[in-house]
Amino acid sequence: MAFQMQALADKYESADFLKNDPSQFMHRYSSIKDIELVAFLAANLAFGRREQILSHVQMILDKAGSWPAEWVLGGKYKSFFPDSDKSFYRMFSLKTMRIFFDVIRSILQKGQTLGDFFHAEFKKISEDSSLETNPQFTKERTNSGCVFLSKVIASFFPKECSIIPHGESSADKRLQMFLRWMVRDSSPVDMGLWKWYKKTDLLLPLDTHVMQEATRLGFLQPSSSGKCRAASLKTAIELTDKMRQYFPEDPARADFALFGLGVDKA
Repeated sequence: MAFQMQALADKYESADFLKNDPSQFMHRYSSIKDIELVAFLAANLAFGRREQILSHVQMILDKAGSWPAEWVLGGKYKSFFPDSDKSFYRMFSLKTMRIFFDVIRSILQKGQTLGDFFHAEFKKISEDSSLETNPQFTKERTNSGCVFLSKVIASFFPKECSIIPHGESSADKRLQMFLRWMVRDSSPVDMGLWKWYKKTDLLLPLDTHVMQEATRLGFLQPSSSGKCRAASLKTAIELTDKMRQYFPEDPARADFALFGLGVDKA
């Protein structure tokens, strides 16, 4: 099985992976501010049919122009996303998208990149012993017990911004994918910009394809009804821990193997 997982990861972690994946957008930019912003947008809209995801991200980037971070800083997104409950994409309303960009703008106005800001906040929370047992931020002791960066990021977005997960038990699939893009290095897909976060602390994004293949291959036990279990933080930790057997220094690399295999079978 170890050879099979390595071979699958080698097969799917290639430049060709970018062609039909939301990760393609961040590779179009050279500024760190723009790369992080576009990656954050694309990852958080990665829900539903892939062609719809790509078309909606492209729609926003067409409006944003060559410098999306400046577009956000200038508040120009407000004319594109009025304060309206009308749907923009699936359950995400125009108002939700406006709040999403409002928070990003407030971060960029501090003169920092998203990475700089989240690094500082992550460090602050990690060193605050009073938060050690707060379930919003900490891992179950099945792993290293360190702070979940995805929960830190989510804490800066109000609950009415439904594009960002807020549940304590949420697997944070889209945020985990964003973190994979930002943290993993030496990859034709992932950018490896955030050197301050450990690859070993990344969690697998629990995409439907990942869950199905992990269950089929016996890495996850099915539910009592014989179907895939619901995605949860606990399941993400369980699957990531099992993937350490095959990728001990980089467990999130297994995402390519499981996701790619699932897409090929779809």
